[in-house]
Amino acid sequence: MVQHQYCSVPSVFAGADVFITGGSGFMGKVLIEKLLRSCPKIGHVFVLMRAKRGKPLEERLKTITDGLLFSVLKAENEASLAKICPVEGDCTQLKLGMSADTLEKLQNVQFVFHVAASVRFDDPLRDAILTNTRSTREVMEWATTLHKLRAVVHISTTYCNPELLHVEEKIYPPKMDWKEAIRMAETFDTATLETFKEKLTQFAPNTYTYTKGLAEQICQDYSHKVPLVVFRPSIVTNAESEPLSGWIDNFNGPIGLLLGCGSGLVRTGLLDLNNRINCIPVDVSIKAIIIAAWKRATIDGPSALPVYNSAADPAKTINYGVMLYDGKTLFERVPLSNVLWAPGGTSTTNKYLFYLLFFFIQIIPAILIDTLCRITGRKPFMLKLNRKIFDAQVSLRYFMNNEWLFVNNNFKQLQQLLRDDDKRCFSTEYFIDGTMEYYERAILGGRRYLMKEPDETIPAAVKKYKRLLVLDVCVKMIVGLLIVYLAYNRYLK
Repeated sequence: MVQHQYCSVPSVFAGADVFITGGSGFMGKVLIEKLLRSCPKIGHVFVLMRAKRGKPLEERLKTITDGLLFSVLKAENEASLAKICPVEGDCTQLKLGMSADTLEKLQNVQFVFHVAASVRFDDPLRDAILTNTRSTREVMEWATTLHKLRAVVHISTTYCNPELLHVEEKIYPPKMDWKEAIRMAETFDTATLETFKEKLTQFAPNTYTYTKGLAEQICQDYSHKVPLVVFRPSIVTNAESEPLSGWIDNFNGPIGLLLGCGSGLVRTGLLDLNNRINCIPVDVSIKAIIIAAWKRATIDGPSALPVYNSAADPAKTINYGVMLYDGKTLFERVPLSNVLWAPGGTSTTNKYLFYLLFFFIQIIPAILIDTLCRITGRKPFMLKLNRKIFDAQVSLRYFMNNEWLFVNNNFKQLQQLLRDDDKRCFSTEYFIDGTMEYYERAILGGRRYLMKEPDETIPAAVKKYKRLLVLDVCVKMIVGLLIVYLAYNRYLK
């Protein structure tokens, strides 16, 4: 066995230029922050960004770094923010939309993190191929020109082969030739491809997972030219510990479901409560991504293509029933301030029963509330909101009614390669205090960072929550008595 001289993670990134796609996204922002905070001698951090509505890239970057996520870094080493260099480009374009001058400026890049992707499940097939698949080819093609390159990390997903319920850390056979998929996306318009989408994708549950699967085939084909890593997170959720416990910036995944239920908005679900959900905190995945890049640069052989399933062990997963019903207990401790009604409701795996329940439990109350809004001169919002809730539940049906087992031996071994100093900064241990304790912090994080509700409002929210629970019981009793009364008059009197 070849012995390698140990180099710490920060020392490997010292002076190294890094290039990141998707730096304005959820994982991308955490990656930038962690690299700057834990690898303080890093070189330039180039971040591919699109210019939007005439805003300069520097202004877009400032919007990101002004967020609370970067508050710890600013307190420790604010000068390191000057290392972030926004680069104009677009992942949907050839050559990533970068100019010749930009490409020249990036010639010394040593590490590439391809994080960018459209995670929308309902994207047209053409758009998803150009964004998720062709962009990967463009990253690989460009990477072959980088003479100092040490590692390229492609961020995939554990669900890129969703028909497989047992997923190993390997690349699976292709469902379609990725070159042909790109050619079709470049040749045909959106409407034409949508006509043949089901046939082309072999009835894949959505275009996101399908096109991410194609992207892995590109990685396979370029692995002999580029020092590659394929990194597959499962469902990425709130930060567990750093830089801010519970931090999150989107409603995707279980936090959206929990906050929807906690606010009284979501009262019926299209899901199997017995199925377990696999979540991994964003800070854990990001640390593992950095370790994987370090390992690829210092340990792995030239022809290796390591694959990591960044997923929780079965013992550290919970089913939807536990999440939702224990979630009600958690909301008693940290309820939301803007609660419409006491949490509650029902779920089913039958889509037709779900449609019926959704109409009576959510649509009819939404119509009543919107009518009251119009009468009082306020803007109606409930029907529009319930349409989004309905669409989200239908699009997630496949994933909420199936359960996956992810083999994650490679992922677990990453931390074992580190020495003590690196373990302190890059530990990939997760749910250290317990799973439900993590979800309580996740709810608190959703309250702080998504709902913008300060912790000082919790005592008042608890009082309001208790009043709504009493009101909920009273209304149910009145409705029950009314039903008994009507039944008595109709059938027994």
